[in-house]
Amino acid sequence: MYPIPLKCVAPAVKALTILDAAFLQLETPATPMHVGALFILDAPRKGTVPYTERLRAHLAPRLGRCEVFTRQLATLPLALANPFWTDAGTVDLRRHVRRQRLRAPVQPGDLERCVARLHSRLLPRDRPLWEFHVIEGLPAGRVGLYVKIHHAGLDGASAQGFLRAVIDESGEPSPRDAVAAPDPALTEILGAGLRHQLQELARLPATLATLAKAGASLALRPRQAGPKTPHTLLNRVIGSARSFATCQLPLARVRAAAHAHGGTVNDLVLAACAGALRAYLEQREALPAEPLVAAVPVSLRASGDEEQTIQVTFMGVNLHTDLDDRLGRFAAIHASAADSKALTESLRSAMPRDLPSLGVPWLVGAFARVAGIQAVVDQVPLPFNVLVSNVPGPPHPMAIAGRRVRSHFPVSIPYHGVALNITVQSYDGQLFFGLTGCRRALPDMDLLARGIITEFRRLARLAPGGAPARPAIVRP
Repeated sequence: MYPIPLKCVAPAVKALTILDAAFLQLETPATPMHVGALFILDAPRKGTVPYTERLRAHLAPRLGRCEVFTRQLATLPLALANPFWTDAGTVDLRRHVRRQRLRAPVQPGDLERCVARLHSRLLPRDRPLWEFHVIEGLPAGRVGLYVKIHHAGLDGASAQGFLRAVIDESGEPSPRDAVAAPDPALTEILGAGLRHQLQELARLPATLATLAKAGASLALRPRQAGPKTPHTLLNRVIGSARSFATCQLPLARVRAAAHAHGGTVNDLVLAACAGALRAYLEQREALPAEPLVAAVPVSLRASGDEEQTIQVTFMGVNLHTDLDDRLGRFAAIHASAADSKALTESLRSAMPRDLPSLGVPWLVGAFARVAGIQAVVDQVPLPFNVLVSNVPGPPHPMAIAGRRVRSHFPVSIPYHGVALNITVQSYDGQLFFGLTGCRRALPDMDLLARGIITEFRRLARLAPGGAPARPAIVRP
């Protein structure tokens, strides 16, 4: 057992915001609410300490650098309101850092299937909500590292702070004296809960006034008639088993193609995903006449803010999958994304960071149960069909416990009604795509990954003055 290198003056009791807590309350065995990443690392040198042990020793003095490592949940009696983060005291790294090995001979897709299996399992709530899995047996002696963290209190921006606590740097940090924090007493949790509810109740009138003003401003905007979001095979109740697929694109070529078409990298990512989804559904004779709509996360953070909470909202982007013409589809996606971004920006200041939560855990838990009923999903209007997220990451190479990171594939969350999540992470001149879905709905996820590559190639060829781009489909 490794002690936490953090001197605790007093046990920390920190309230979860209403959005952070929702990721806990929406969680069921079929819908784990953690996110993750798959890193491919260079092969360890022969004769060195096994990488799992090296990683534990590497993490031990760094745990105090990021509160995600050391915080665990404390709930109010009867779950009357949202829970709190408290200091976990001592963290047993043997429970958090584990070893896996692929069976020989390793086949293409074995690593993705291993990650899908690990991603299907809930994180235990009696300890800090994170795990590292070292995956051995890859070709050329390389090592996979699957990192799994609960989404409660962590979004794409705050995850970068967590990553910096893990990666190598010049000079190893020195461990400090560890003082195990005692568990907070029930009276302390109740007192913290009461104070938090009173603070949010006091802010509520101002919050409601801001929302009313934003609503009035929104009502004055010209309304654009949009198509009804269709129900597709992506929009069903999901099971606990996951499917996972990966691909990557060279960032410079993506940027050049996007600019040649008069758009952004994010526009081209959305267009490549739209084309791949259109082809995938067409092959199954399941392409709806109405265009698919993507939910795209938008950060609400001020520059430099890496507080370990969720500060995002979503904008809906029409993917125009009803258009056969690729250039027309790209231009339409660019316009839709620009309109949605402008609307989101106009509402940014009105979006509350927190609200009173008395009774909210019961309501959200009830919603999670109802959302798992297929008849309900079939009947309710869908806000979107798929989630597509583009997260900026480190532009330069990094290493973890002495091993260079070659690949950085994100792993994310599908949910009832949205069986597919496509997350893109930039790193070291590449865009790494991680496609996470329900295995029952999407057993052949690798075909979608291949479709993204194919669609990018075709868009790149159509770029004015652009040379044909032929990125390879890369399997970890």
